[in-house]
Amino acid sequence: MRVVLGGMELRTTEKPDSVQHGGGQMLAVNTFPGGNVSIQNFGSTYREISWEGWFEGIDAMERMYKIGNMRQKGNAIDFVTEAYTQRVVIKEFQPEHRTNFFIPFSITLQRVVQITKQAPKEAVDKTAEEIKTAEEKKNVEKKEEQNTESYTVKAGDTLSKIAKNQYGDANEWDKIYQANKDILTSPHKIQIGQVIKIP
Repeated sequence: MRVVLGGMELRTTEKPDSVQHGGGQMLAVNTFPGGNVSIQNFGSTYREISWEGWFEGIDAMERMYKIGNMRQKGNAIDFVTEAYTQRVVIKEFQPEHRTNFFIPFSITLQRVVQITKQAPKEAVDKTAEEIKTAEEKKNVEKKEEQNTESYTVKAGDTLSKIAKNQYGDANEWDKIYQANKDILTSPHKIQIGQVIKIP
């Protein structure tokens, strides 16, 4: 049987004697009182393909590294025989380095329909988004400060009176109060000489 793994044709001592096929179904089974059973089918599962072999000859190390690199990358690769091609990921590859010319190994392949990898930059993107949001917030606050005037409280002033003078509407007093809550304990207590912000 001819076997090619990830573009590398396996030699007699490296390829499996047989290939496992078939699989099962991924089921969620719920049993209810009275003996009723609800079954949800989430799709097919496939048996792993596993075997043992050995690399031999002057390029044994090179061939071991080649399959080792395929495992490390974790990408889906083709497992090809004369009869079929399957997409697989190398789940385990365990060589035993005895000599540079004779390296026994065991290998397990997991058949895949679709492979999804989490992008390692997600955390970086999240942090960048938080920084961007913080900067935008600062820019808004800075713009609001630039559009804010200051006013020194005079004798007889109330927030309603100041609002009437500034906005033409005495009912806008709460806008001034909200902008100055850090220095005003009450909208009814303002003191002569206090400098307040007029947004």
